[in-house]
Amino acid sequence: MPSISNTPNTLESKASSPGPPHPQTVLVTGASGVLGTALLPYLRHHHVIALTHNRHPSAATSAEVLAGDVTRPRLGLDVASYRHLCARTDAVVHAAGVVAFGSGRASMHAVNVEGAGRVARFAAAAGVPMIHVSTAYVARYREILAAGGNRAERAGNSPADYVASKTAGEEAVAAAGGKVTVVRPSIIIGDSVTGEIAEPQGLHIFAQQVLRNRLPFVPSDPASYVDFVPQDVVARAIVSLLDDGAHPAEHWLSGGAHALTCDRLVQVIVEEAADAGIAVRPLRVLAPDVVERLVRPAFFDVVPEWAQTRLDRLLDMSSVLFNDEPLPSSLADVPGIGAAAGVRANEDAWRASVRRLIADRLGARASA
Repeated sequence: MPSISNTPNTLESKASSPGPPHPQTVLVTGASGVLGTALLPYLRHHHVIALTHNRHPSAATSAEVLAGDVTRPRLGLDVASYRHLCARTDAVVHAAGVVAFGSGRASMHAVNVEGAGRVARFAAAAGVPMIHVSTAYVARYREILAAGGNRAERAGNSPADYVASKTAGEEAVAAAGGKVTVVRPSIIIGDSVTGEIAEPQGLHIFAQQVLRNRLPFVPSDPASYVDFVPQDVVARAIVSLLDDGAHPAEHWLSGGAHALTCDRLVQVIVEEAADAGIAVRPLRVLAPDVVERLVRPAFFDVVPEWAQTRLDRLLDMSSVLFNDEPLPSSLADVPGIGAAAGVRANEDAWRASVRRLIADRLGARASA
């Protein structure tokens, strides 16, 4: 289990050099993913090599694209190409990862554990710093298991498997012995201003279900914390740490005590829906243990299988979405990011994501 702290645990201290950052050649994995797509525009002052497997980054970026695979030896490269990449690279940002809960343990282990270890060994061999993107939910791994968030047999959608793979991934990165900065974002949402995101994430899916009146209730306490961080805030934090020298440390990129409550999160969805002329039914809040003890025995023998699966997935997701205690956070300590660490900033960012979801939904209806 990685060490847990509320502030960056700096293992090596160096004074940051004054003036603008020196241009570097930065290897970025996962460049076509949600975070990678948001990250590349902030790296324009560097030369970026985007290691890609299935999808290429947007054509609008100026990144150099290199076909590879983090799950294979030498990142899927031949010996000469691997050595050449080692010689060219000045820093590594490892953002590749399997985040879909239903992807299966084997896929998660291959990418989130073995892949992370291979990228870390590459960085160590090249003698360059690496920024490794993990998750803030490593702090709640045991709680997620205890909350019943491991219903893979019922829902095929286990957050516990995901968090376990990210925990083991951090261990694999540490074992490589290089100079590593670990960043642990919570749930990533859309851009803090536009709400734009390359692909909807878990919290977006929850909001979509609320907007479509498909949830019978919310399995949570109204005062529980819902922790998220906008994609552009994570991207700017990574670039800030990179330009500052990427000193070995741990950074928790989360709302922490400033995260919205479940009640306020849902209220924002309802308010934005009302402004757009969409009627959303009031949602009851039921503790997950009440659902397990009362709702499931009373109703599951009379509802269709698809409804059972939807509820199981909602319960699984609730073990990650809703937190009784704040997650660790050191977001305010990242240079240039402090303004994003506050309740008002979080609510504004969530409103932007909900507005984007509503606009996309209304746009899809208009074009149908």
